[in-house]
Amino acid sequence: MKNFTYRSHDEKENIEEILRQRKRKVNRQQIVAATVLGVILVILGLYFGRKVVYSDFDGYIHVDANQVRTPFDIFLDSLYVETGDIVMPGDTLYSYFMMDIMSEQANINTEPTIVARNRDLTLRHNSLLQEIAVQKVRIAELRKQISLENHNIQFGLSDNSHRMDLERMLNEALAMLKAMQAEAGMLAGMRHSTDPSRRGIHGGNGAQIYDNIGLRSMQAARRYRLATDSAIIVNIVAPDRMVFFEKELLMTAQHLNLTDNNLHVVAYIPPDKIHNITYNSLAEIVVNENLSFDAHVSIIGMRTEEIPENLRSYFTKKNTALIAKLDIDFDQRIPFWSVASGLPVTIRIKNLDTWKSDSPSNYLWVTTGAGVSEESLVEYQNRRRHYSVIERRLEEQRADSIKRARKQQRADSLAALKQREDSALQAERQRQLIAADSAKVFYIITNVYNAERHATDRVAELNDMALMQSGKLNRSGKWYVYASRHSSADEAAAELKTISRTQREFRDAWILDTRKPEKK
Repeated sequence: MKNFTYRSHDEKENIEEILRQRKRKVNRQQIVAATVLGVILVILGLYFGRKVVYSDFDGYIHVDANQVRTPFDIFLDSLYVETGDIVMPGDTLYSYFMMDIMSEQANINTEPTIVARNRDLTLRHNSLLQEIAVQKVRIAELRKQISLENHNIQFGLSDNSHRMDLERMLNEALAMLKAMQAEAGMLAGMRHSTDPSRRGIHGGNGAQIYDNIGLRSMQAARRYRLATDSAIIVNIVAPDRMVFFEKELLMTAQHLNLTDNNLHVVAYIPPDKIHNITYNSLAEIVVNENLSFDAHVSIIGMRTEEIPENLRSYFTKKNTALIAKLDIDFDQRIPFWSVASGLPVTIRIKNLDTWKSDSPSNYLWVTTGAGVSEESLVEYQNRRRHYSVIERRLEEQRADSIKRARKQQRADSLAALKQREDSALQAERQRQLIAADSAKVFYIITNVYNAERHATDRVAELNDMALMQSGKLNRSGKWYVYASRHSSADEAAAELKTISRTQREFRDAWILDTRKPEKK
């Protein structure tokens, strides 16, 4: 009876309410604890499940960039591109002057080689012109001797043998004259092409080395660097009006044809995880959470590299990893920036595929003291050939089509350029011939006819007499037959005097100035 406590009905209800509240609180705590424990178990399950299903390796994108360097010492004149510009084959990258030419022009004690060569060609050309003049005098004397020999034969003072010798000597002299005239024309063309003033080259005058860059005479000395392939300019380190020495970097261009620039993925493979990757393993290259593309392992253990500090694990002392090369699969549409050189990526490989491939037999084995196992080498080559036969065919077809297109484009451009140069050269020659022909206004007239056929027959007779410049001219309703045409009256008078001495039938020839108006 001592522990007996009387409680009223209300007190009993309050105690029951308290017990129910405590029970609900305990239930709530159990639910929260179970939920937290479940989430942790799920996360751990996903983490370990992912580790079991996938193996992740760190790596980066590798692609070669074209570093544009100068092959010799230059003075950079102007840049024609900016960072981010896309250039096509044949586009101008920059213009420059060669330092050798500028140094030669600034040195008063040095004569450029082209100046000396032009002077030598000028001397040879003038000497040959003098020899041509002497040859013409010799031909005139031979014609005079032939005419005299014809007179002696008529009176029986000589036989025909001496005349035939003279005619043979005349033909040889005429042939020699033609050869000398052709050589003189060739020397004149070479002399014109090596004219220093056309190339902007002059003798040294003691001027400063950069004073004459803006002169018109220096325009021919300016050279241009052209793009060899389609590319995007990613970096420029060359300011205008600066001197750059041989092999110095000017700019960097990333070719748009990434396949020809060794595009692949480099993966760091720790030695303790080499069993998770094998040859021809399919991989997913993860750039970020929204972008990834497929690749396959091409080579394992091609070399070793030290793992970057930001990728090292604090739980291991091995900071050197094997390098694996992965080739990106074809026919994937990805942004250009995702294959930028040096971009860090994650290489994800399914362990199930590796387990099925029986990786130890997939290696290239080496026998110590004997070298690479022949059987292992054959299996390795067959495995690579079997895997990539379709891709290699596609790659070869694409490479062949690209090469054919480039070759055809290059051939078309060269053919078009050559055709333009030939047409321009032919037009220039035609213009020079027309100009030279139009300058010959003094005609040595030998006969005048009313009928054209008589004039034609007379021209044929003159051609047989080795007067190859003869022809006919229609003027004032009559046909004039001329023996030659000349640019000056003195030259025409000298030629008329020569032929009138050698041929008696030309003594009545006279000079016609075609600049005078025709008689109506």
